[in-house]
Amino acid sequence: MKITFLLLIALFIQTACKAQVNANQKEQANLLYKWDFEGNDPLHNLFVEDESTLKNGVNVVIDPLNPSNKVLKTILLKGNDRTEVSLYTNNLKKIIYFYADASKGFIDKSNISADSNSLGNEVWMSIKILKLQEQNTNGIKPCIVQLGPVSNSTLTQVVSSSGFCQLRMRNSSTTTGDSWNWRVFGGNVYTPATLNDDNNIVRPAYGKWEKFVLHCKYSTENNGLIEVWKDGKKYISRNWANAIPFSRFRIKWGIYLGIGNSAGQDLTCYFDEVKIAGSNSSFEEISK
Repeated sequence: MKITFLLLIALFIQTACKAQVNANQKEQANLLYKWDFEGNDPLHNLFVEDESTLKNGVNVVIDPLNPSNKVLKTILLKGNDRTEVSLYTNNLKKIIYFYADASKGFIDKSNISADSNSLGNEVWMSIKILKLQEQNTNGIKPCIVQLGPVSNSTLTQVVSSSGFCQLRMRNSSTTTGDSWNWRVFGGNVYTPATLNDDNNIVRPAYGKWEKFVLHCKYSTENNGLIEVWKDGKKYISRNWANAIPFSRFRIKWGIYLGIGNSAGQDLTCYFDEVKIAGSNSSFEEISK
């Protein structure tokens, strides 16, 4: 009897372990890209845009809150407007985009050939962000995570900034105080003003890691979708036509103030546990 009981326990443990392995394999299969900034190639598939004079604005460093962990650190020097990384193909020759009209077939920017590097029209993204303290941005709301845009009104199929989505940090000089901010940008010469969306989400937890999950489906129909969670709580959920045909969207993160703007002091932001997946993923999977 005792031997039978022990065998049952062993069988239960084996079955549970196998189920966990299968779940982990499924998660890895659905993830398109992942960065924990460990190992010999911590910036794989990332292209650096670094305006710092010594080209040291993007570095892998020790986590300020955990000496056993490595993270990505971005520094935007006073007077500059961007220090960020973008998702690229393995040969670093082409930015990886996703499209607003994937169901109609992927095309390149010249409307000539199929684009095998497109992520499709739906993206899940999970990212941990650490801001140690409030910093002077000269009243600008710097972009921390950006999905989009590529703009060109001269192409045969117009490519626009519609659906230009940013996770931003408001400056505390505003009357509402410092806050995480979500913006969808429309209302230019070739996008409708109805796409405009500007929402304060919640005050930042300076000195603590904050985890965001972004779910974006860009569409020329009314099934377009934007969802944003912070630390497991959903703050943004919108359904609407949020793009025009052949819009292309670029994935990048770091610190970006926009062309012609400048930081009031050196700005710093840390990132960790970045994951990107497509339509076969879910909030439960990407947020693990």
